Amino acid sequence: MLGKIKRYLEVTKVLLKYNLIPELYRDLHTDYISNPDCTCDFDLENRQTAVKLRHAFEKLGPTFIKMGQTMSKRPDLVPPPYVMEMANLQDKVKPVPFEEMAESLDLACICEYRTRSELSRKKSEEELTASRDRRAKAFIEIFDSFDPNPIACGSIAQVYKGVIEGKPVAVKILRPNLIDIINIDLSILDDFKPVMKKVLRVGKNFDIDAFLLEIREMLTREVDLRIEAVNMRRFEDNFKNVKNVTVPKIYSDYCSANVLTMEFIKGMQVKDVIDMPVPQSKKSEYTRTITKSYLKQVYIDGFYHADPHGGNMIVQEDDTIAFIDFGAVGSIDDELQKNMLEFYYSINNKDVEGATQAFLKIGGTDSREVDIRRLRKDMDELIANQNYGLEGRQSDNYAKLGLKYDIRLPGEFSTLQRAILLIEGVCLELDPRYNIKTIAIPVLMDAYKKLSVSKGAALHIELSSEPVDEKAELRAAIREVADKMEGMGDKFLSGKQKESKGSIFSKEFYLAVLLIISTYILLNGEAFSWVGLFGFVGAILIALLAVIRGN
Repeated sequence: MLGKIKRYLEVTKVLLKYNLIPELYRDLHTDYISNPDCTCDFDLENRQTAVKLRHAFEKLGPTFIKMGQTMSKRPDLVPPPYVMEMANLQDKVKPVPFEEMAESLDLACICEYRTRSELSRKKSEEELTASRDRRAKAFIEIFDSFDPNPIACGSIAQVYKGVIEGKPVAVKILRPNLIDIINIDLSILDDFKPVMKKVLRVGKNFDIDAFLLEIREMLTREVDLRIEAVNMRRFEDNFKNVKNVTVPKIYSDYCSANVLTMEFIKGMQVKDVIDMPVPQSKKSEYTRTITKSYLKQVYIDGFYHADPHGGNMIVQEDDTIAFIDFGAVGSIDDELQKNMLEFYYSINNKDVEGATQAFLKIGGTDSREVDIRRLRKDMDELIANQNYGLEGRQSDNYAKLGLKYDIRLPGEFSTLQRAILLIEGVCLELDPRYNIKTIAIPVLMDAYKKLSVSKGAALHIELSSEPVDEKAELRAAIREVADKMEGMGDKFLSGKQKESKGSIFSKEFYLAVLLIISTYILLNGEAFSWVGLFGFVGAILIALLAVIRGN
């Protein structure tokens, strides 16, 4: 309790230092038209406050840094200037001297006999320093050589360079007393849940608990380096048959919850390659490798790197792309993969109805729970911006659309949106002519085969050829008729309550089977599609006749 009060005072001190409380309240409660590039007066003013908030988060440490990074993925909750600024959060802090990292150096075993009275006696500062020095020295002796000066520093861990069995290694070590601080911060955020929900002015379907749970899970994964080791091994297994993509190998005998020892990857960070005099053909090759590997992660493996910025990808001498830093990963199940696959291809093929229905599926929302006509209109505008807009990708608008109609999109959807935007941003800087669609088709065809999408007929048309307007219109008509049939079916059942349930079920069952088979033949039958059309029309006539007779 004493630690929590002390932390409360630290947080309050930082907020007051940057005068954030009144400025945040004003910015989040002012409605105005924003410029996408954040260049209008209101945006510039908000950007100054957003910069202050970023500095405050960096000063307050890992919990608040993760909250800021989560905010950067939620343009539906915070204004554009804040989204842009939170994406610039730098998880770089002043390094902790190696001797002070002693509490995390659990690979070294120091056996010191002490009496009961010595154990109960509080150590002096000189004794604590001497104990840390001995522990640090014992840890260094494990390696052939070890540089106690970190090559990278973050709020969670510091990275050092060493040598084991003549091979260079990177050693990631957690900062000391980290878990205690994080637990206190998470408790403070829990206290402020009602305030956060009111300030953000979100709908009833916004799950503040899920938002904070995402932050908690991110931190939980990052404060146990064994989880990162598992992620790296899983990624390595997924890409064992891919020649031009790799991940550092793990030295398991030199790993623990606090220490992760891995192969040291030599090469250039992708972000540094952008401005280097590398032939454009090489840069284009890198974009193809990065895109194919990432689409494989998402749509084939269902397990992906959640923070693929230019600093977490390294180009080696043989042009192999190495992914590093697997503290942040994501996973999606087959159902979400299938729905997202259908959604993105409906977007790319300008199929408004298909995109609308897939979007509702992603959010687990019934079309009768929203204003479907307005949603279709907004989806049409989004698709137009996506395919014809001058300002580039519009992926963030999906989250805004979900908030507008109170559709609860899964956290994996938002995380993946941000990751794909990062990938596209990096690739566009490498190659201005980069187009993800030209690279995506072969990978997504494999994904289609793997997922065995239930709506395979419609999706196969989209995946295997250019969009055909007639087919898209036919699918839209079928969906519209199905919706109307569902409504008529409800009326029919309510008027037939006196009949036996077994009889009603039997009629519905056979009618549904006839509709499904007819629709499949209609879309896939080619020369025999007239049979499907005959069956489909017949099923509709039977249903209409049943409703008329019921009335």
